[in-house]
Amino acid sequence: MAKLIFLGTSASIPTKKRDNTSFVFSYRQNKFLIDCPGSIYQKLLKADLGWQGLDKVIITHHHPDHIYGVISLLHCRFLLDKSPLYIFSNQTCIKLIKKTAKLFSLVKRDRPALHYIDVFSKSFFYKTKEVKMKAVRNRHIKDSFGIYIKLPRKNLFYSSDTSFIPSVIKKLMPLDYLIHDCTASSYYFNSHPSLYNMHTSSLQLKNFLEKEKKTKLIPLHFLLLEKGEMKKIKKELESVEKKVIYPEDFSRLKV
Repeated sequence: MAKLIFLGTSASIPTKKRDNTSFVFSYRQNKFLIDCPGSIYQKLLKADLGWQGLDKVIITHHHPDHIYGVISLLHCRFLLDKSPLYIFSNQTCIKLIKKTAKLFSLVKRDRPALHYIDVFSKSFFYKTKEVKMKAVRNRHIKDSFGIYIKLPRKNLFYSSDTSFIPSVIKKLMPLDYLIHDCTASSYYFNSHPSLYNMHTSSLQLKNFLEKEKKTKLIPLHFLLLEKGEMKKIKKELESVEKKVIYPEDFSRLKV
């Protein structure tokens, strides 16, 4: 059974209880850190994970709330663990990480090796007998992507930040779990319509899920800038609430 350990569930602006979105995906010997905001090592400790077996990182795009913790991650890991680290991302992120790591003198002969894998170089950027992962381009910024995860008996899709693209999701069906950007309620989007170009509202997810009876939704990346916003999101998803799992920071889910 796969596990999802959420280290953060907020959008670009953290709250007192939620930090920027990131999580660990674990299935048997396969363990990935997905997206990397700040204080990652502390979050791993709080989640009782540490570094053991965690040698793979996926960065879905180069916005600060998804990548700015990489340098801290490299610094802490190099002091604690000398094993290689594999970073999966697009070329924009790879170039940025290489440049910044060099700037902070984190690339030296006595440092553990860093291996970079372009997620668009193959159909499945990661493939074993147990797990297959595919980068799925979304609508957020240039070369941003979601992650389709194919397991022996289940399929998952993490959208990352994106405007809603039902045609893309339908091509990935059947999905057991849809881990999707749910930035805000439609009320907030109506006040900030430009968000529709880059993010997804809870109402859009509700409309889609009412037609897809078997898929369970795990919404995250909440932008809770207005009072009562989480209540509005849950209200809009009320008709499909039996299929919705709301993670908080440090939630652990078996899927």
